[in-house]
Amino acid sequence: MMILSSLYQGNRWLAAVGVLMALSLIPTGLAYLLDARQFNGISVWIKPMKFQASLAVHLLTVALLLEFLQEEKRTGRLVFWLAMAMIGTSLFEVIYITYQAAQARGSHYNLATPVTAALYSLMGIGAVILVAATAWIGALILRRPARSPVLAIGAGLGLLLGGILGGITGIWMGGQPGHWVGGMASDAGGLPIVGWARDGGDLRVAHFFGLHMMQALPLLALLLGRLNIPQGRAWLFGGAALGTLVTVATLLQAIAGRAFL
Repeated sequence: MMILSSLYQGNRWLAAVGVLMALSLIPTGLAYLLDARQFNGISVWIKPMKFQASLAVHLLTVALLLEFLQEEKRTGRLVFWLAMAMIGTSLFEVIYITYQAAQARGSHYNLATPVTAALYSLMGIGAVILVAATAWIGALILRRPARSPVLAIGAGLGLLLGGILGGITGIWMGGQPGHWVGGMASDAGGLPIVGWARDGGDLRVAHFFGLHMMQALPLLALLLGRLNIPQGRAWLFGGAALGTLVTVATLLQAIAGRAFL
């Protein structure tokens, strides 16, 4: 109940759409169980499920961490429109990806027709807006924290770096002909759950690590507080540096055509 209250207090619109994204996994999961069609070597429904889950976590994380922003800023016009931008781009991406999956067609890297090429470009623009809004909210929290300095730094730094690193790796990935480098252009036989390629580089790895800084750093801040570890800020900045290093290293690894594992 405490988490639900924090989500609602942070931003009820982000929380509501985040929950809606999570609930959409139910019909998509049923489709996965009943529909045997494949695309790129895996079920057509795996990609929509990944994006529904990822965007649910993203929106709910931002809603939760907004509690660390001072109330007058949290309820102000700027945060409202940043939240609306995140919601709009997230809904567009999930709806289009799910629609294309239902047709057994690709959404990303689909330049087959002028329409699919234009929609792919719109997805790229939407993704940039999503991560930019996330980073902006992180910067606002760092500038005007409402609660414990270490927790606020973890929240703000996580959103800021998650937005920046997720954006950089996403833009790089979107500018390539595919997310595979040096291996077969197929998701079959990828790592369990994440599906990353085993026979070559996969640009999704760095994008994953960069984007999920927005969860890792707040959790690190919470752990530091619970364990009452001194110099929490130093540990947080160390964690941020390590996360950035891992993101850059896995991006270079993928560009070189080497598998993550």
